[in-house]
Amino acid sequence: MSIELVLPTVIAVAFGTVAGLVRWPGRPAVVMRLLAGIAAVTAATVLLVVTVGAVGLLARSALVMSLIDWCPVVPLHHDVGYLEGGLALAATVLGLVRMVRVVRRRRRAAGGMHGRRLSVLDTAEPIAYAAPGRPGCVVVSRGMLDALGPRERQVVFAHERAHLCHHHHRYLLVGELAVAVLPVLRPLADQLQLATERGADESAVRVMGGDRLLVARTIARAAITSSSYHGLVGAFGGGSVPARVQALIGPASSPARARVGLLAGGAMAAVALAAGSLQLHHVARLAGHLCHL
Repeated sequence: MSIELVLPTVIAVAFGTVAGLVRWPGRPAVVMRLLAGIAAVTAATVLLVVTVGAVGLLARSALVMSLIDWCPVVPLHHDVGYLEGGLALAATVLGLVRMVRVVRRRRRAAGGMHGRRLSVLDTAEPIAYAAPGRPGCVVVSRGMLDALGPRERQVVFAHERAHLCHHHHRYLLVGELAVAVLPVLRPLADQLQLATERGADESAVRVMGGDRLLVARTIARAAITSSSYHGLVGAFGGGSVPARVQALIGPASSPARARVGLLAGGAMAAVALAAGSLQLHHVARLAGHLCHL
């Protein structure tokens, strides 16, 4: 493949990787949207270029050529070699299989919860998460409820309802699909999850009348919560618990630092979008040339 086809992908992946290694200041809702955008653009750019490589390899087959004889893609044979085409095909298949698994896990998370707002699991294991669906269901276990006091239970319910109210599961799904395409984006998905948990924590603080210490203490006590749908749903023990507690009881970030973080995140998102757009432009030109459009 030509360097002009690969370079935008390298740029997008580089910025997506760096974005996952930074602890972003600022409002969690803003950070969440920025990171989800970067993840989506980076993964889409990678998926696009490996798909083109895979199609280029398959186009060497006479059988495939006979199936798509409406489009004379023979020139593509000279652009994609067997090695890079094979790697692209493997990456495409593996990415699609992983994406299907993510979607299936997401469906299981909402399975049996449609039409319900609360589900209490009869188990001693501490569990608390927000199952997506209509209208969305807060799932907790007896073990979790028994381990907490009345006010702490209120914190848990407020936290999980915030996940449902703000549709955090949609952003988490974007992050997990991006990781399915490009595993190196795992730190970015983890930062995205932390942003959703931070947003739900702040919502719980407002519901509890501004008692940040209560919310922080509840998070610390419930840090051992588990879920089979880690990364796909808002879970009370999700994200970095120390980082969440520190954000609640530590000194607030200065407005200047938050603005710098917002500008840096916006710049990274813009670069990733520009690289993705350039990639799409190159692929569109290639398809037009090969298909004589």
